[in-house]
Amino acid sequence: MNLFDLRTIVTGYTISSLVLTVVAIALWKKYHRRFSGLDFCLLYFIMQSSALLLMTFYGIIPDILSITGADALLIVAVIFLYMGLERFIGRPAFQIHNFILLAAFTILHAYFVLTSIDVTIPGILFSATLLIVCLQCAWYISRHGTPKFRTMSIIIGIIFGLFCLISMIRIIGLLVIPGGDLFFNFHNLDKLLLLINQMLFIILTISLLALVNRRVLFELESDIYTCRQGERIISVRLKLWEFSAKSSLNELMQKALDEIEDLTGSKIGFYHFFDETHNNIELQAWSTRTKETFCKAEGEGMHYPLSEAGVWTDCVRERMPVIHNDYDSLPNKKGMPPGHAIVIRELTVPTIRNGQIVSIMGVGNKPADYDANDVEIVAYITDLVWTIIKQKRADEQIHQLNDKLQHQAMTDELTGLSNRRAFFLKGSQEIKRSKRYGNPLTMIMLDIDRFKNINDSYGHEAGDDTLRCIARILMENIREVEMAGRLGGEEFGVLMPDTNAKDALPLAERLRVIIEKEGCLIQDQETKITASFGVAAFSKDMKDIDALIRNADAAMYIAKKQGRNRVVFLG
Repeated sequence: MNLFDLRTIVTGYTISSLVLTVVAIALWKKYHRRFSGLDFCLLYFIMQSSALLLMTFYGIIPDILSITGADALLIVAVIFLYMGLERFIGRPAFQIHNFILLAAFTILHAYFVLTSIDVTIPGILFSATLLIVCLQCAWYISRHGTPKFRTMSIIIGIIFGLFCLISMIRIIGLLVIPGGDLFFNFHNLDKLLLLINQMLFIILTISLLALVNRRVLFELESDIYTCRQGERIISVRLKLWEFSAKSSLNELMQKALDEIEDLTGSKIGFYHFFDETHNNIELQAWSTRTKETFCKAEGEGMHYPLSEAGVWTDCVRERMPVIHNDYDSLPNKKGMPPGHAIVIRELTVPTIRNGQIVSIMGVGNKPADYDANDVEIVAYITDLVWTIIKQKRADEQIHQLNDKLQHQAMTDELTGLSNRRAFFLKGSQEIKRSKRYGNPLTMIMLDIDRFKNINDSYGHEAGDDTLRCIARILMENIREVEMAGRLGGEEFGVLMPDTNAKDALPLAERLRVIIEKEGCLIQDQETKITASFGVAAFSKDMKDIDALIRNADAAMYIAKKQGRNRVVFLG
């Protein structure tokens, strides 16, 4: 009895897999930025389609590709799906054991394919490996599926269980009825199982789509519920985003606590960070009312372990919001530090990201008992605050990095002065300003006399010390509005906005005298050095900063020719 040709079944399976892969790509494009794990789920479809395509080329390409390669890709596909489901649910785990299993399977499978014409053993190896991975998937999804996705989690768990059943039946079938010496000459049971496997694959795809849609629906329902809390919550959300743009993190947290106190009718509120890796709490912020009226205890910036914290951290231990409506009756509460607010009732909510608790928000002393509605409001605002904090931290890091890169791009690494590029940019700006408003602009250029002798006599390290010494003298003796820069080698420049030559020449002379008298410390010895100065003033016929620099350079060259250690002005 021959139900179907196996090659026809595989071809049909391949076509359906490619169609479902296209559907998966469309789903991924729509939601991959919103939900974690969809990247790995898409890889599952791509790997499975690739494996089936390799199978259809059996007899055309080497068996090591069409059999071992295809089977290995199918195992990889299921592992990727496992990883995708973990991340989608929010509890990722290590998969190193499965990749070790994959490596062992691939080596053994390839060995038997290359050394034996019988495909029974490779088939048993594949089914056994697939059974192990699918068992893990079925166990994981049934154990970690969240309540809001419970129905779909059960269905997906059942599908994986059926995959396990098919694998076990196939192993028994191959032991009882060997597969033979050709891949496409398997017995009818194997063909029937492949058809069932194809149908389960389609059902699994539909279930995965339903799972994603259920989450979208849940989030939409959450948004609707949030809207029903009234315009106040929407207003708070917008207000906090706007407030975050011009405020520090602590100001943002305090503002959020003020708003949430108003929403829930609470009298006290706090927001603290939590490091779950080290079980360490970092005290951060309290509401305005808490700090001014109810709580005078010090603690901002303090760190202490979770084990020393009171019952307000039960939300961390239980990993869920906790309400204490009768605080006095709690048996395990610890005493309050001096100046701490008296607690009548409290509600604390943890923020969980990627399976880790990152912060705790708490409110207290509402006139009436806290209820589920309060939990929803506080949890919503808590999640929003952490999202803003994360974004603000990222923005601050980018800003700091940009500032650092900008500083490095405009600073001479050796002396710390502005580099040639920064000097020219500033000079070009001042030239434009002088042309527009008629303001005076003067430039001083100086060059260390006989600098080569310093390098030759003491070494280049001494030369670097000399350059740093000159830079220090310049920075200590110019105004904030003036700009000192290293233009190259031992040449320096000073740009003097709103300054004419009459005022610039005394400064140049003063700098020359200071350099000559103070000298520089070279190899722990005071060494006398001198410098030649050229001064040039901006005139209306100058087109750009280059012309001003050329005049200053020419004046400095004249100073060199006249015997060095002097100031020359070129009008």
